Amino acid sequence: MTVLIFGKNGQLARALQRSLKAQRINFLCYGNEQLNLLNYEGHADRIINEIKPNIVINASAYTDVRGAEKNQNLALILNAKAPEVMAKACKLKNIPFIHFSTDYVFDGLKRTGYEPKDKCNPLNKYGMSKREGEKAVIATGGRCLILRTSWVYDGTGKNFLTNILKQAETKKSLNIVSEQVGRPTYAGHLAEACLSTFRKIPEIPKIYHITNGGSKTNWASFAQKILMKSGAQNKIRLVNDKFFDSINRPKNSMLNINSFEKDFQHIMEPWQVGVDLAFLEVNK
Repeated sequence: MTVLIFGKNGQLARALQRSLKAQRINFLCYGNEQLNLLNYEGHADRIINEIKPNIVINASAYTDVRGAEKNQNLALILNAKAPEVMAKACKLKNIPFIHFSTDYVFDGLKRTGYEPKDKCNPLNKYGMSKREGEKAVIATGGRCLILRTSWVYDGTGKNFLTNILKQAETKKSLNIVSEQVGRPTYAGHLAEACLSTFRKIPEIPKIYHITNGGSKTNWASFAQKILMKSGAQNKIRLVNDKFFDSINRPKNSMLNINSFEKDFQHIMEPWQVGVDLAFLEVNK
């Protein structure tokens, strides 16, 4: 088996490479150095046709939520147009295509966890671009698997966990939003969950939700867990702040993962376990 990964240096792509190595699965990665996704009409499909992989995973994306408000066209190219080309090329070769999406396709008004079938209503340009990508991939009609996730982090990339640790080095107090709820997702667990789908990729497009398990939390409680793990909880005063941002974001980011766990027989670890594993990366 050969797995082709689009996206090379992001935290999810790195985690996928580690998981594939651990399972001794052959893979090839194409990042910015080898692939110009802005030239989506000619480059991605040519690579798929040349390599003829058994599975294609798209771990590339434009994830700058604030930047997407100013760079709407770029966000659409990377989050919708490029995945569409990949999915079409895979469809022609009957190659399973796995694409990652986000909780930001929802408006966050639901009181309980979002199901894959729930109506989408993105609040910002980033969420809109990711939703357009979902629709484009589904429209190809190929063996496409869309995996929505939320609050992805690891111990080395640019993310909430590493940002909290960086701020804790110089600040005496941190104001963290407590109104926005969800479940953090450790990139390593997300990668392992992705690999578990290889055994049962559907014949038609389908959407699943994958996050870590456990009870819901908020950004302030997530930060508290990080500070406790780092030993800085007595040095930093954590202030639960109200949600204020010029960009609308879903207040409820809870994704219901029951259908994924049932269909793929893969139980997701509690989110606290992911934090513990991320700190093994931090302390290397």
